[in-house]
Amino acid sequence: MNKIISFFMTNIIWKITALVLAIILWIIAVNIEDPIETRQFLSVRVGFENMETLNRLGLVLLNQEEIERSLVTARLQANRRLLTQMESSDLRAYVDLGSAIFAYADLVGERITAPMNLRLPDFAAANIINHNTVPASVTLLLDRIDTREFSVSVVKVGELPTGYVSMTPTAAPQVVNITGPRTILDSIVNVRAQVDLTDISLDHYAMGVIEVYNENNIDITERVSVDPVEVEIFVPVNLRAQIPVITPALTGALPAGYVVTNIGIEPPYIDIVGRREDLADFRGITLDPIDISGMTGTIVVQQDARDSLRATPLSVQNARPHEIDITITIEREEILELVIPIENIDITGESEYVLRAEFPENLVLRVVGVRRLINGLNLDLINTSVDITDLREGLNNLIVEIALPNGIRQADLEVYLSINVPFENNNIEDDDNAGENMLPTIPIPISPLMFP
Repeated sequence: MNKIISFFMTNIIWKITALVLAIILWIIAVNIEDPIETRQFLSVRVGFENMETLNRLGLVLLNQEEIERSLVTARLQANRRLLTQMESSDLRAYVDLGSAIFAYADLVGERITAPMNLRLPDFAAANIINHNTVPASVTLLLDRIDTREFSVSVVKVGELPTGYVSMTPTAAPQVVNITGPRTILDSIVNVRAQVDLTDISLDHYAMGVIEVYNENNIDITERVSVDPVEVEIFVPVNLRAQIPVITPALTGALPAGYVVTNIGIEPPYIDIVGRREDLADFRGITLDPIDISGMTGTIVVQQDARDSLRATPLSVQNARPHEIDITITIEREEILELVIPIENIDITGESEYVLRAEFPENLVLRVVGVRRLINGLNLDLINTSVDITDLREGLNNLIVEIALPNGIRQADLEVYLSINVPFENNNIEDDDNAGENMLPTIPIPISPLMFP
């Protein structure tokens, strides 16, 4: 025992020095063979832990997909040999949502900065001297989950056959429940379902998938939960027809000498939609009577075509005009006296007395019309004719057939042309009985004018 103690105590300073030198040499040798280094590992994927905490608290991470698509750089300090055994795929950066949410519970809806952690592989975790990530933190956008009701609108696509019109579609149910982050629910402006009406000619039923759009018209259906995801769509399909507008009745008395010269209807037809059987029984758009008492000049009255349809199942086609303008022109009439030369009168028929007949040089014709028509009237626009088939000896008053331009009429009910056929001498015994063989004179009836 004394020898052992003596061995260690003898020249102890030298022995301690030798031990220290040996340790130093060992460290130098180790560092030369397997030195400590800091190495960067690029493209390390990012994930989350304690995701169930979000569901438990009714929260959602708005930028989860963005963070999961991002890549970070990991810096590790360890022996070279260990570092060379590792790859980026052995590492995983993560955010602990459990600690992040509880630490920032009052900041829901705000931008939260949470630390980035690094999970090391089991074979290297104990020998890593130091590690961190770049970036060292990540921004979280947390929001609370909510459920709201939204009305469903139906969007029609495709073209119906010619002559058919789709009416207002309906969806069943008309309201769906949408669950998602409040900020996303706040941005929803359109919840719709589409229905294709290509070549549809009957009432149409179809299932439509719900689509959700925000204020920028971006489809965000995948970012929310919709219940139900489909609705049943019903689209009534009707026929379209152009129905004429019936000229309205006029009531009341005009001032003396004035007449209605025109009634204009604009538009003359209205596009109506309805069932085939209803359209078959509908003949026209009826308008209310118009009182023109004491009126002169031009008046315009507007009526609504829909008033005529209220008692029917028909309707005016959407986006088509339904106002009807009735323009009534009221003008004063005047009398014009025309002298028509006998050569302007067509003689029709045949008579044995024609060679002995004495025709007047002209015919006086009185016509009635408004000033703008009377002023432009000339003999070339008037056709007159007399049938002489019944011509006899003596004085003949034959009716004149007269064709006048539109808007002008005869002032007298009938106009006669007086033609005299002298008797032959051997047919006249004396002056007293001559008159007995003559045809009686027919008086010319002159009717009073309707307007002075």
